Amino acid sequence: MELKTVIEKRRSIRVFKDEKIDECILMDAIKYGIKAPSAHNRQPWVAKIVSDEEKNRIAEALYNKTKDISEHTGPHTANIIKEVPNLIVVFIDNQNKKNRDHDILSIGAFIENIILYLTDLDLGSLWIANTDNIKDEIKEILNTSLECVSCIGIGKKNQDPHERPRKSIEEIMI
Repeated sequence: MELKTVIEKRRSIRVFKDEKIDECILMDAIKYGIKAPSAHNRQPWVAKIVSDEEKNRIAEALYNKTKDISEHTGPHTANIIKEVPNLIVVFIDNQNKKNRDHDILSIGAFIENIILYLTDLDLGSLWIANTDNIKDEIKEILNTSLECVSCIGIGKKNQDPHERPRKSIEEIMI
C-alpha cells in the first residue's frame, strides 16, 4: 500500500480472530518501530512480546484495579487484552529522567511505526493506554524494573470499523 493509504486505513481494532501472528512478523514490526525518530536519537523504547500467561495476568490486574471505578474503560480494555492473540508491552528506558517528555514522545513514534507496519499487512492493532493504571503490577508480572508506557494488541482483524470522527484542519490550525 502507499503510505497515505496505510494512514487512512489505520483503525483501532478491538475484536480479533483467535489466531496467533507469527513471531517473525511481530519482530519485523518492532524492527520498523526502531526506525522511528527519537529526541536526541536516544531511542528510549524497550519492547517485550508477552506470553499468553503474562497477557492474561496483565488483563486480570487491569480488571481488578479498575472494576470498581465508575465508568472506567479499564474492565473493557482488560477483556480486549485477554482476547487479543498477541500483546507487545512497550517500556521506557528512563535512566535519564530529565528527558522524560522527549522520551515519551519518541515512544509514541515507535508505537505508531509498529501500528502502520501492521496496517500495511492488513493486520489489526490496538494502542492500549489503560495499562498506565497498572505500571507497578506489570513490573511485578514481567519481573522487570522498567516502566510500562503502553501496550499494543495485535492480531487478525475480526471487525472492520468505520473511521471515527476527526477534527477538521480548520479546527486545529491557529
